Amino acid sequence: AAGESWYFTGGPHGAWDSGSAWGALDFAPPDNSGGCNISSSWVTAIADGLVTRTGTGSVYQDLDNDGYEQTVWVIIYMHVASAGRVTPGEYLFRNEKVGHPSCEGGISNATHVHITRKYNGEWIAADGPYPWNLDGWISSGTGYEYDGFLTRNGVSIEALDAAQPANLISR
Repeated sequence: AAGESWYFTGGPHGAWDSGSAWGALDFAPPDNSGGCNISSSWVTAIADGLVTRTGTGSVYQDLDNDGYEQTVWVIIYMHVASAGRVTPGEYLFRNEKVGHPSCEGGISNATHVHITRKYNGEWIAADGPYPWNLDGWISSGTGYEYDGFLTRNGVSIEALDAAQPANLISR
């Protein structure tokens, strides 16, 4: 949410299992304890769009609102706790609450949110020709999975596999 700071803990890495584009970024909430607890912080929507489905730890948001995940942009939020999470059919406006970060869904060793996206059904690399742009923070990679940077206005924050002052990023 605006005014909050989260830890940038994962640069470009697999969007979904092995073989997918390195389209994901990871963020740990400010109340990060280093374990797998449900956070009291809220994951907020990156953009306006229709929630098409949820699953174990996942929320799919269709940005063209046609209900099909194979057309235009889809945002996937992973490791979102089932308690308090949005439900399919809800329309989210940017900055509205999606749910609480957790370790639910996929493989996770600490509470965080994993964000990734598809365009016309294809995974989009986080450091390719269309990098993530999160409120002016532009993602880039180093060629090593999970390593990367977010840069805005000449300031670069490197992804670190821990909650440290050096990887704290503010909105």
